[in-house]
Amino acid sequence: MLKAIIITAVSTMLFSGYVKNATPQNRNEPVKTSLQSAATPTGFNAVPDSTLLKAGDKCPDFVFRDTSGYDGRNVKLSDLKGKYVLIDVWASWCAPCRAQYPYLVSLEEKMKNKQITFVSISIDTRVFRWKTPMLDKMGGIQWMVRDETFERAFGINAIPRFILLDKTGSILNLKMPLPSHPELEQELNKLQGI
Repeated sequence: MLKAIIITAVSTMLFSGYVKNATPQNRNEPVKTSLQSAATPTGFNAVPDSTLLKAGDKCPDFVFRDTSGYDGRNVKLSDLKGKYVLIDVWASWCAPCRAQYPYLVSLEEKMKNKQITFVSISIDTRVFRWKTPMLDKMGGIQWMVRDETFERAFGINAIPRFILLDKTGSILNLKMPLPSHPELEQELNKLQGI
C-alpha cells in the first residue's frame, strides 16, 4: 500500500513539473516526438534500412505455409529456383489485393508456358479467415507467412505488393507494377530467357 502511495506521489510531482514548465510551443513535444518515432524507420517494430533487402540481394530462404493443397506443409522460395518468380503479397482483408487477383490470374494464364512461377503470399495471421471461401476460388500457388520476418525484410508497409526474383533467387525488383497495369506484362516479357 505504501509503495502505491509513493508511486502515485512521484508521478503527480513529475507530471505537475512537466505541466508547470510547459509553454504553448513545447507542451505537445513529448507526444509529437513519440508519434513521430513510431512512424519512422527507427520507431516501433521497424527494421533499420541497413537490414532491408535491395534489388540484387539474394532472397533469404524464408519458410512459408503452403495453403494450396490444404496440407499446410512448409515451403521455401528456394523450392522454385530455376524460373523467375513473381511474388504477390496480399491479405484477405485487403480490397485492393482482391481487386488485383483477376488480373493476376489472367496474366498467369497468358504466361503459363514461360519460365516464370507466380506465387501469392498472404500476410493474414489466421488461415481460417480466408481458407475455405476464398481459397476454393483461387488457383495457383498460395502460401502464407509464418511470422513478420518476411514483411520486415522486404520493408512491406502497404499491399498489394509485387516482387520479382530471378532464376537464381536474387531480387530483381521490389516494387513491380500491379497486374491491372499493362506495364507488368511488358516488363515480364522483357526478361532474358523467359
